[in-house]
Amino acid sequence: MKESMARINELAVVLGALAQETRLQIFLILVENHEHGVCPGDIADRLKIPRNTLSFHLSLLSHAGLCTSAKKGKMIFYKPNCDTVRKSTQFLFKNCCELKCVGKNRKS
Repeated sequence: MKESMARINELAVVLGALAQETRLQIFLILVENHEHGVCPGDIADRLKIPRNTLSFHLSLLSHAGLCTSAKKGKMIFYKPNCDTVRKSTQFLFKNCCELKCVGKNRKS
């Protein structure tokens, strides 16, 4: 039960991070640029938000395990951690939907 509660707390952090419109937009930009990553300045310019605001959002996404950063020279590049999203959706499906929804949405 403790393991399940810990997983539920982790899931709440992930879903909370993605439940805010700007953070969801940032995450989608990270996904679009998953191969090479994207620097914060490019994200801020694209979303037309101040860099300090972006920094706040990236910090929350990072804390939730939704992104990683790597320094290349003087630049920092962010990439999505899609594994966190995959694990979260798998947990939701397995523990919340699978037993209750399987078969109910099928057409006869």
